[in-house]
Amino acid sequence: MSFCRHSTPNSSPVSWIQSRRRLVSKHSRSQSVVIRAVAGNSTMANSVRIAVVQMTSVNDIAANFATCSRLVKEAVFARAKFIAFPENFSFFGTKDGESLTIAEPLDGPIMQGYRSFARESKIWMSLGGFQEKGQDDAQLCNTHVLIDDTGNI
Repeated sequence: MSFCRHSTPNSSPVSWIQSRRRLVSKHSRSQSVVIRAVAGNSTMANSVRIAVVQMTSVNDIAANFATCSRLVKEAVFARAKFIAFPENFSFFGTKDGESLTIAEPLDGPIMQGYRSFARESKIWMSLGGFQEKGQDDAQLCNTHVLIDDTGNI
């Protein structure tokens, strides 16, 4: 499905181009990527393409990273410069306390993987709801992380 919508919020003309592709994984879970190009003054010359992801995360960090990687590659192929992932993009626990056991600091291996991938793909990433380890082993922080296209948080 592709469409173009023109609107004028705050008396400023904005053009949106949206394309959506639905993917089905081997586990019958669906993911989709919405790509939008945003430009002021109804011209696409100064537009920036952003991708918004809808995905079904599981309690498997590697599987979720593979899904995110595939969706980033699709967004990059569509020339997006920014991609937004939902809450629990990297892990969705199924048992009480499970998220606490996998929590890491922002300089841990999970986030290092996403930082490297952002740098290699030259795309900004908005990562919603990362399970960050708190100040002690009993504290879990639900942290939204923004990574630039050079891999910096």
